[in-house]
Amino acid sequence: MTKTQHVNHWSQRGHPYAGRIAVLSTKHDKLPLIAPSLARIVGLNVNVAAVDTDVLGTFTGDIPRPGSPLDTAIAKARLGMSATGQVLGIASEGSIGPNPSFPFVIADRELVVLVDDEADIIVWESYVDPGIRTATTTVRPGDSLESFLAQADFPNHRLIVRPKETGTPPIRKGIDSLERLNAAIVECASAASDGLVTIATDLRAHVCPTRQPIIAAAAKRLAKRLALRCPSCGAPGWGRVDVLIGVPCSWCGTEVALPRAEIDGCAACEHRAVRPVVAAEFRADPRECPYCNP
Repeated sequence: MTKTQHVNHWSQRGHPYAGRIAVLSTKHDKLPLIAPSLARIVGLNVNVAAVDTDVLGTFTGDIPRPGSPLDTAIAKARLGMSATGQVLGIASEGSIGPNPSFPFVIADRELVVLVDDEADIIVWESYVDPGIRTATTTVRPGDSLESFLAQADFPNHRLIVRPKETGTPPIRKGIDSLERLNAAIVECASAASDGLVTIATDLRAHVCPTRQPIIAAAAKRLAKRLALRCPSCGAPGWGRVDVLIGVPCSWCGTEVALPRAEIDGCAACEHRAVRPVVAAEFRADPRECPYCNP
């Protein structure tokens, strides 16, 4: 069915997902992070689909992620839907790297998506937070690790060890003890032509405690978005779909690259609404103007 065929099919009596079941595709124990908000806010019950989501990419790069984070999350959700026969699927995907606003700060962007094959809609939300703990170092067997392990919050945060040379096996994950860490360093160093190994935070959700609340925050945003209904057709998932940029400079009137409005939209129909984020009379500081302050 197309989106337009669903426009008049959304009941206004209660939430359309209340009491229904969705499957969460995960092998890294994300259910307690994602399910509570969806159950509390929209009444959606979430069960685990125990599928191998690593086939769509890993943080260590031994299996490349072929698509964007959103594409990967949708593909993950569909893995669980295919395995269980459910029409509602949920998945999350994380991207950890420099914060676009503060490039010297590492941040975690978590995205959580709901795929509804019955209604032919996809609704997603994300959350960005620099609170994730990450650390990496390069060592040889016998090097001191005391400072690095404190920085990495080990063993609360588990580690991976691999040869420094890109693409050289093995990769040892989920390391949670000094005994296992030292054994992995010796093993990986023996496989490296230069004897160097890389030790880094294991970023998988079930062994990275500071990533977990960021996933939960993204899931809460998704639940709140699903709770909002389209003013036109009543579909769940009303929220921001675009941003309008351009605020006049107070000196010369040149448009400065600042948000002036957000566009809210529906996942099921073409309804859109512009929502100003600054007053119509607001003017930008000339220090931010490319003409007045080139």
